[in-house]
Amino acid sequence: MTTTPPNLDPPAASVAPGECAAPGLSYLRIEYGLLFFALPALFACRIVEVPFFALLVSAAAITGTLLLRDRSFDRRQLWNTAGWRRGILGVLGIWSLGLLVLSAIVLLLTPQDFLRFPRERTALWALVMVAYPVLSVYPQNIIYRAFIFHRYRAVFRSPESMIWASAVAFSFGHIIFHTWVALTLTLAGGLIFARTYQKHRSLALAATEHALYGQAIFTIGLGWYLVHRLAQGT
Repeated sequence: MTTTPPNLDPPAASVAPGECAAPGLSYLRIEYGLLFFALPALFACRIVEVPFFALLVSAAAITGTLLLRDRSFDRRQLWNTAGWRRGILGVLGIWSLGLLVLSAIVLLLTPQDFLRFPRERTALWALVMVAYPVLSVYPQNIIYRAFIFHRYRAVFRSPESMIWASAVAFSFGHIIFHTWVALTLTLAGGLIFARTYQKHRSLALAATEHALYGQAIFTIGLGWYLVHRLAQGT
């Protein structure tokens, strides 16, 4: 029988001696909306233009620093190998089924795209497979899993609402690619990754799962347009 590990976060209202009180709920709601919806919309409309990876790394550095400076945040969650070991088999099982479903979709709808990326752009595909987990996946998990789950825990009090808050923000962050396919795939993935993080509180496990799905999508043909748009800056 499996049990869900206890929530490692202390109550949001607790304040250590000498520390400032936590922001109020109204402030946190506004902050969440501005950071995860208004700001991506500005980038998508090109009202604000910043190179994609510069934006991602900067955001991860800022949110990661805020977490490390917050005494109420359990730093073990930024990796947590015990949680990784506890959950990896379940992650691999669900990922295997997902890979079969996604491959079938590509083969049925756009068979010409199946394995197109590794066949036609082998060197770039290999680079993406190696660099993507480090440069993209882990920074995104700092922002959309660790930071959101901790920062806005007083706003989204139930586990289910917290999972949706993380997933919807993650999905909307991909509006910069200007395609509903990216929004749909990342919403589904965001729900999966957020549930994994909610259950195991291991960013290593959530990032591993995120990387597996992302690498599969790029490989089987669903991620080709993302690589193309990113490479072309469109």
